[in-house]
Amino acid sequence: MAALNQALVLALETNNPRESYLVATETLLRLLDNIIREPQNAKYRTVRLENPSIKEKLLSVVGMKQLMLAIGFIEANGTLTVPPNVLLASLRKYREFIHERKELVKNPPKPSAGIDKDASVKAPAPASTGTATAAAVNSKTNGTGTTDIDMASFVPSATSSGEDSRPAADSVTTPAPATPVIKASRPFLARIEFPRVLPPGNSLLQQLELLSDQVMQYEDDLLQASGRSLIPLERLRARAKEKQAQWRRLLQQGAAAQGANATEQEPSAEDLLVEELTAWFRGEFFRWVNAMPCTVCGNEKTQLVQSTVEDGVRVEVYRCCGQLRRFYRYNDVEKLLHTRRGRCGEWANCFTFLCRCLGYEARYVFSTGDHVWTEVWSERRQRWIHVDPCENVLDAPLMYEHGWRKEITFVFAFAHDDVQDVSWRYSNDHTSLVQRRRAVCRESTLLDAVWKLRGKRRAKLSADRVAALRRRTFDECLELLACGQRVPTPGELEGRSSGSLEWRLQRGEQQVNTRYMFIPTADEVQAKQFNIRYCCATDRYERFLKGSSNRVNERITETSHGWESRQYMSRNIFRKEEHDWQMVYLARTEGTEEATIEWYFDFSVQGLRVKQIELRFGQETYESAKVELYFIKADGSRSEALSSLCECGKFTLQARLSGGSSWQHAQLFRQSKASTDECPFEMNVILM
Repeated sequence: MAALNQALVLALETNNPRESYLVATETLLRLLDNIIREPQNAKYRTVRLENPSIKEKLLSVVGMKQLMLAIGFIEANGTLTVPPNVLLASLRKYREFIHERKELVKNPPKPSAGIDKDASVKAPAPASTGTATAAAVNSKTNGTGTTDIDMASFVPSATSSGEDSRPAADSVTTPAPATPVIKASRPFLARIEFPRVLPPGNSLLQQLELLSDQVMQYEDDLLQASGRSLIPLERLRARAKEKQAQWRRLLQQGAAAQGANATEQEPSAEDLLVEELTAWFRGEFFRWVNAMPCTVCGNEKTQLVQSTVEDGVRVEVYRCCGQLRRFYRYNDVEKLLHTRRGRCGEWANCFTFLCRCLGYEARYVFSTGDHVWTEVWSERRQRWIHVDPCENVLDAPLMYEHGWRKEITFVFAFAHDDVQDVSWRYSNDHTSLVQRRRAVCRESTLLDAVWKLRGKRRAKLSADRVAALRRRTFDECLELLACGQRVPTPGELEGRSSGSLEWRLQRGEQQVNTRYMFIPTADEVQAKQFNIRYCCATDRYERFLKGSSNRVNERITETSHGWESRQYMSRNIFRKEEHDWQMVYLARTEGTEEATIEWYFDFSVQGLRVKQIELRFGQETYESAKVELYFIKADGSRSEALSSLCECGKFTLQARLSGGSSWQHAQLFRQSKASTDECPFEMNVILM
């Protein structure tokens, strides 16, 4: 495999204007992403030299052609082509280094923004975007002929908090915000060190006390301030407000009647903020790790060769292509705020902490069935709400027993002021549950341990607070006893990944009428143009005005979050995230045969009509599934030809999804979750 030519990449920065450099590298990254994502698709491997977009955005940059040849492109017959013998691992290396340098140029770090030198998780410079290439900062030879890469040196970029990284044309000189300094007031062991109250000898009880002490690390004020600085709180609050308004519309339309009682309360803004925090955490902040991917061949299923302990931290060691890579299983949330990766243990630990950062009463929930999650107290509902950040699922406690087919034996919830046996919430087969528990531990022994741990946590609380907690515990015990008769919801039976509102929208024949109409603004009327695009990876629409030459001169005039926010209406549509393949798309809801979505455009209000129109509308179908795209005029006539819209004043764009042996065989706007600069839906209209 050819060595990475860093000099050619760095030369692009020094030999070109910043704006041209950013446009060119974004274009090149899109080309590489397409090849890496679909290596068998020949059309992605070739670009025409005379293509206006390629000439203007890519090849006009000094040194770009030389770099593309070094990457593996071959020039022939007026094209640049990547032949099949170029290794994907080589393309990935170039892709990650180019992306890393581009992000550094776009958001240059301030000298004072470094992470504290005493922290054992070191920040490489430049910051990485969440890929394994950052690991090379701390690589060394281990004397056995293999390269030993220490993954403790991995630190994601500051932009991974999920904020928009694309600058507006009139704000490209705005300095980038400083990278938050992540620091606790005391070391991890000092934060979780407390006198033992349970006798040794019972491994289950010892684990309960360890977990009860461990959640006390969340109460570090300095660390909570660090956590809050990483959360895009205003953006999440705005989304929660939008969702609350949508709830009201659904209730007014009676659309929630299929999934809820007529007397069901509208969720509070605080509860909806938890939903948005969960979605952001899973979609943007934290990453799942099955195995450490190989930086040489790109293999994502490397072999686990050893599990060991280093400085009290469990470490998994993976081998591939002569390299050893370490995966540190941190319990310290300070470390997790840096690494932002792991499995369910790390996910629940970090997410519960971030809930505490926002002032929520939150509990870390441990199941002996090898899974952990979170519970958050809802003031509106006056009960604890189950939250699984790994699955982006809320208020579905029977999901594990019925959706995942797991046997529930012991489930415990730990907070800074409480310990509770909540096993009964997560099972509605209490008879079998009791039998399994008796085979492991006597109930009297368990109850005594819970009382002692609870007393330990409440020893320094005020009498009023202790009395309030006792009343809450009593009410919760009554609630847990009643769980044995509860019937699982459809979401719990299927283990569906979504928040409560999405569950309402995904049950059966659900219709969402946003009734949004695209009408030209004064600027669009003056420019005689209308442009809209949607990125499924960010779930965001952008309305923009084109410049005189290329994307550098674009001006974004409006952004809107949520695929449904700018639709006119839809039926049986939802946004699907594939956690394993890291892909995202719109699809039919489960159990439905057909789905539709419409967007409405009215230029006639301003006395304008379509002179010229271009449309990009990404779609994927499998087996016998199909996506039908129709253009419907004001008189009701329907056509599949885009040209039918010329001289039209208003029209509806309608997509219909049907067929296939599975609901997900017809997809709209499928793309990688990492392709945040790519918009599979874009419409450009010149008006007259």
